[in-house]
Amino acid sequence: MAGRIVVGIDGSSQSSAALEWAIGRAHAGGAALHLVSAYTLPAMEFYGFVADPTAVDWAREYSLQILAAGAARAREADPAISVTESAEIGPAGAVLIAAADGADLLVVGRRGLGTAMSALLGSVSDRLSVQSPCPLVVVGPEEQPGDDGPIVVGVDGSEFGSAALAFALAEARVRGVGVRVVSVTESHPAVSASDPELAERMSAAAAVDADAVIARALESVPALGGSSDVETIVADGHPAEAIVANAQDAQLIVVGSHGKGFIRRALLGSVSREVLRNAERPVAVVGHKVERDRAE
Repeated sequence: MAGRIVVGIDGSSQSSAALEWAIGRAHAGGAALHLVSAYTLPAMEFYGFVADPTAVDWAREYSLQILAAGAARAREADPAISVTESAEIGPAGAVLIAAADGADLLVVGRRGLGTAMSALLGSVSDRLSVQSPCPLVVVGPEEQPGDDGPIVVGVDGSEFGSAALAFALAEARVRGVGVRVVSVTESHPAVSASDPELAERMSAAAAVDADAVIARALESVPALGGSSDVETIVADGHPAEAIVANAQDAQLIVVGSHGKGFIRRALLGSVSREVLRNAERPVAVVGHKVERDRAE
């Protein structure tokens, strides 16, 4: 599936985790790695302070050195993987978005160094989750789960949920594992307290509707070669919490970059950010336009 994987590198343990994940994915799918490090200019003059121009050279040299170390690690892990490197000046988010244009995956750490020179995540992660031109994978330093767990994906009836499902199924075929599809119904605590019988009927109707959402999502995904075992789960409660709760054994969680709006289920938008921040597994965020263009 993935032909070129862009990896954000900043020297942190978080970016090291991202690189290790990307190496494993490249090995499984025969993809090439492109390592990218962003550095920024210091303030050159500020109320009488004049920056040392060699600071820019130092920042670039730092980026080049950590890129070289990352490339050496990738080649050591798998000499067959093609690895390229790029040190670019500019804000990390903008640099990574530009580098990921035309790529199959963008992989970053859950948080970066948190310095002015290099901060791959934090507020940058929010921008990448919405603006990345390809699927974004976010990995934490201790999130290297085994390769036998399922891929968990949330669907909500939106195009973004269908795109996330298509991505999850394609990844599962590459990895030879199953897919767990989660659809979430909305709780009604006020109704439950005042009219338990009505709450039970509403819950049953919501479960039927959620089952239908999953069925439509599976029907909307174009047929691909190979097959994956598909498990479906209808969960009640907060969408982000339900997805994370059903992904304790997952090797990857997949969500869409946006949802259909908070009518009954709003799996994404703000929920995608909650999953990114709270999951203890790598998380992939997929936009529907990316997957639609790839299918065409």
